[in-house]
Amino acid sequence: WTNDEWRATAHRVVAGPPEVASRDRYSIAFFFDPDKDAIIETHPSCLARTGREARYAPISARDFVMMKIMEMQKTASEAGVKA
Repeated sequence: WTNDEWRATAHRVVAGPPEVASRDRYSIAFFFDPDKDAIIETHPSCLARTGREARYAPISARDFVMMKIMEMQKTASEAGVKA
């Protein structure tokens, strides 16, 4: 979507020192995905700013999510994880 101008951050939880980790913590998960039929493509401003061509072909949100699921399943299978 940004032609790799913005990278996703790692999603993880790190336990702090015992005096912090022993306190109650609350979190709320929030997931945001575009409509399944939306076409995902590089934003024109990301192309104009760098003068580069799009690195990725347009893809539907449905196909993008399915591609990511298939990648996870392949990685799990290669690691010997059983579904």
